[in-house]
This record gives sequence, structure tokens and C-alpha cells, in this order.
Amino acid sequence: MWCILNTNNYKDALLKTVNLGDDTDTTTAITGRLAGIIYGYNAILREWIEKLKNKKLIEYCLF
Repeated sequence: MWCILNTNNYKDALLKTVNLGDDTDTTTAITGRLAGIIYGYNAILREWIEKLKNKKLIEYCLF
């Protein structure tokens, strides 16, 4: 939550979380979900979405 409160967009919130160090995979996953709720799907960088495994399946489930 600290990373979301100390940034103003999706990308910066996730990068700040990842850069905390140590075991940040779970923390970043949670931050990504919360930031997605706050900033919306369109705030996620297209280049990040394009690199997702099973992208078509994920989009099918979301839309």
C-alpha cells in the first residue's frame, strides 16, 4: 500500500514495489492488483501486456 500511496501511476507503483528488494514477487502481485483497481486496465503498459503468457486466454476471461 505504501508504494501506491507514494506514486501516482500504475507503472511507478509496481516498479517501486519490485525495487524494495528481497522477496517482492508476492508484494508486487498484490500491488499490481490494487493499482489495477485504482488506475484501471488502460494504465497497464501495452508492452507489459504483450509479454504475458497466455495473453489471449487472459483477455478472453476478462472481456
